[in-house]
Amino acid sequence: MLTPQFVLNLSAKLVIVLFAGAGGSCTGIEQAIGRHVDIAANHNEDAISSHAKNHPQTKHYRADVRELCPRELTGGRPAGYLHLSPDCTHFSQALGGQPRDTEIRSLSWVGLRWAGQAKPDVITLENVEQIRKWGRLIAKRDKATGRVVKVDGSVAEPGEVVPRRLQHLIPDPKHVGKTWERFLRLLRSLGYMVEHRLLCAADFGAPTTRTRLFMIARRDGLPICWPTPTHFRNPQPGQTKWRSAAECIDFSLPTTSIFDRKKPLADATCKRVAHGLKRYVLDNADPFIVPVTHSGSVRVHDIREPLRTITTAQRGEFMVATPVLVQTGYGEREGQAPRALDLGRPLGTVVAGGAKHALVTAFVEQANGGHNTMPARAATAPLSTVTTSGSQQRLVTDQLASAEAAYDLSPETEAGALRCAAFLIRYYGEGGQLGDLNEPMHTITTKARLALVTVWIKGEPWVIVDICLRMLTPRELANATSFPPQHIIERGHDGRMFSKSKQVAMIGNAVPPLLQRAVTAANFFDYDMRRAA
Repeated sequence: MLTPQFVLNLSAKLVIVLFAGAGGSCTGIEQAIGRHVDIAANHNEDAISSHAKNHPQTKHYRADVRELCPRELTGGRPAGYLHLSPDCTHFSQALGGQPRDTEIRSLSWVGLRWAGQAKPDVITLENVEQIRKWGRLIAKRDKATGRVVKVDGSVAEPGEVVPRRLQHLIPDPKHVGKTWERFLRLLRSLGYMVEHRLLCAADFGAPTTRTRLFMIARRDGLPICWPTPTHFRNPQPGQTKWRSAAECIDFSLPTTSIFDRKKPLADATCKRVAHGLKRYVLDNADPFIVPVTHSGSVRVHDIREPLRTITTAQRGEFMVATPVLVQTGYGEREGQAPRALDLGRPLGTVVAGGAKHALVTAFVEQANGGHNTMPARAATAPLSTVTTSGSQQRLVTDQLASAEAAYDLSPETEAGALRCAAFLIRYYGEGGQLGDLNEPMHTITTKARLALVTVWIKGEPWVIVDICLRMLTPRELANATSFPPQHIIERGHDGRMFSKSKQVAMIGNAVPPLLQRAVTAANFFDYDMRRAA
């Protein structure tokens, strides 16, 4: 909410949001117009409760939006702005080969009803890019027999008539986009100018690369305006760079060693961990480094400031963490490299079905117990951190430290370092190393000191002694989606507490507020509020 203080609504025209969810679109709209949304509707009780907690001045309706009458909800007052975010799951490619639901795909038709009855000046609709392919559905056919495939995966018997509700429905390739074109055509017949375009949230200041289709329709005689990007992936002089995923992460939260889990990580996740460490730590001339204590708990320092002075405590073994993001929700195509994400770039799309982003932290410990002050910089730090003498955070690329290196490591530390080395060799074998990706790792003894994975910082060796992993928290995902810090995600208006899975689902379904803000600000402002001011 913009303010906890209730204000008198002086506007003559209503602002309405359907499929309101947890409040991403409403938050963005309020930021754009400077006042609260008048009406919000959603069928989900928890979503409405969350929305009411954060938008107490809005009138809420918990109902199927198809059952709501525009004339009754508006009470005869004119509508200035209507936003819709209908369910996108049965258009999204993330659904894969699962059956598609006609009823869910038809939710956008609600916008046409409101256009005809409430006649809002401006209508915006947000959805996935695949809504442009909206067309009729047909039954999936078994390739071998040509017979209908049922929802349960079985194939119809010869001559069997399968009711439509039991058919595995897929888009008809002969009618791709026909329903979407008809939807736009009918809006235009009601007097609206209509345009649609793909927009990336990262271009408007949100630290997520979530890309969505926005449709803008207006009938007030003013031109449709598309917001101008404020942030850039590859900025030119004077432009602002995309915000990074690292901004969203709370590095003070504990992580768990991947070696001490009750249930071992899946091989696919292990490969992503190894790939990410190789790419963003060992091969990165400027990794993202966070200072931590020997025990692994984070002392909250500004990662863009120099590393604090290393003391003689615990033998001077001051540890730093080099974090990497990996994706846990999806597999890779055949031949595709394991998915690992750059902390210096925005977070990928947050999905409603569950958390898919995990933080991997490689803890590195100084090998020789040095006592100097060393700089710790984010991967997003300016290039000026590199001096004429060379990189200030120089790393050995895909080499492992020599077995002859006389590093002063305690037996416990050395055991951890060897365990990390075995893991990385096992899951990232490229040839010329001591293990193969497809074979079990041979037993490593401390005597042999087969390998130590070494990171060089300002000319001094630091050895990777542990690799930890945790899922990103709902708050971190909300940060990435660009919800403001004061947005409450843990509980509803009546005190009900939401599980982490419900929080993630609501965040994943939400429109990034900064993206919505940009679209709304470019096309609608509250004339009466401006005049009253």
